[in-house]
Amino acid sequence: MRRLLAFVLMAVSVLAMVLYAQSPATLSLQERVTIASQIYHIVSSFYPGLSQQKFDAAYQQYLATILRSEDRREFDLASMAFVAELRDGHSWFADRWLDRTYGQPIGFLAYPLAGKWTVVQSGLDKVRVGDVITAIDNVPIDDFFDHSRKHVSASSSRDAAVSLFDTPVVFPEKFTITLSDGRRVPIDRQNDKKTAAPAEETAGRWLVEKRVAYIKIPNFRGIEPQARALQYLREFHEAKAIIVDIRGNPGGHPVALQASLMGRPYQVWTESSSQHGGPILRNYSDAYPEHATVTYSDAMVHPREPGYAGRLILLTDRICSCGCEDFVMPFKYSKRATLVGETTAGTFSLTRHVDYENGMMLNISAIHHSFPDGSTFEGVGIAPDVPVDMTPNDLKTGRDPVLQKALELAQQSERP
Repeated sequence: MRRLLAFVLMAVSVLAMVLYAQSPATLSLQERVTIASQIYHIVSSFYPGLSQQKFDAAYQQYLATILRSEDRREFDLASMAFVAELRDGHSWFADRWLDRTYGQPIGFLAYPLAGKWTVVQSGLDKVRVGDVITAIDNVPIDDFFDHSRKHVSASSSRDAAVSLFDTPVVFPEKFTITLSDGRRVPIDRQNDKKTAAPAEETAGRWLVEKRVAYIKIPNFRGIEPQARALQYLREFHEAKAIIVDIRGNPGGHPVALQASLMGRPYQVWTESSSQHGGPILRNYSDAYPEHATVTYSDAMVHPREPGYAGRLILLTDRICSCGCEDFVMPFKYSKRATLVGETTAGTFSLTRHVDYENGMMLNISAIHHSFPDGSTFEGVGIAPDVPVDMTPNDLKTGRDPVLQKALELAQQSERP
């Protein structure tokens, strides 16, 4: 039965991809207006703290763009830019047709390190980790980013820079990058031979036998990564200190692992949601149609005894987002762990998601999070206790100053 279900799901998935690929490259006026009005309604209804006057002005400009052309790509890009104006990493518009038609992967990922646009991952032989990009088609990389930024949904400019090369629809199908060493590398997204990076799995090892252990958790999606991490916790129960590396972790639901490491009371997030146009507001509020904000705070969690109660150090970076930040925050505010590395992404929201029959998707933040003291989290992130930055040369030479610093701290804590 399971095999049959898996086959059916695979067949449906393949059929959906074929249908999206064959979707028309044009949209009728009725389709454009219908989807645009639904975007307006959903954002107005659910997005917390919306500046309605500013949003309405942006909507007028958005309408002026989408009404003048039936081109689907132009509609998609305009919709991406419209939603991206919210400056929220969990509020975005996407179209499977656009991804299938114009979204061929670039083959590498780059973002600024030490002020230089640095290749941090690559599946192309001609582009190496640690390479520094200075221009795209002779346009300075910072200018290219400033021009493309409007289409990238992100909670901060730093977050948008991380997502730029992960948004291939804003790039030409063919372009040339200029590197700091003078090389000019042509990129052909359609025809370049790309090597997929091997999937990372949760891993652990002793850094100092029976004293300092290390666990790397690349993501919190599903049961397996946490189950493996919990297995390592049992294996390393004698350690005086454990370093948990969650750099590059895009999130998930790390409840079990968090509970096994915490062991002390902590405050939860302050959460804000928006009510707009509900029956109570319509009938009783003189402020309608303005938003009413509902905020929850001051709740304390009293976890059970932890599976590991020794010294804990977390390695963080700008990729750690969403559920990864939900994992980190209690350790920061309860002082259960020492954070080493970079400030996290600063984007964690519960969302309202809509799938349209034509393959388009809309995701809008419905609950925003602030730190337990009420201070701003979105677009700010969780700062490390011990900041350590990576440089292009670190990546090129394979050095890891973040882990090195964490090991120094772990060993210092053992000294009399």
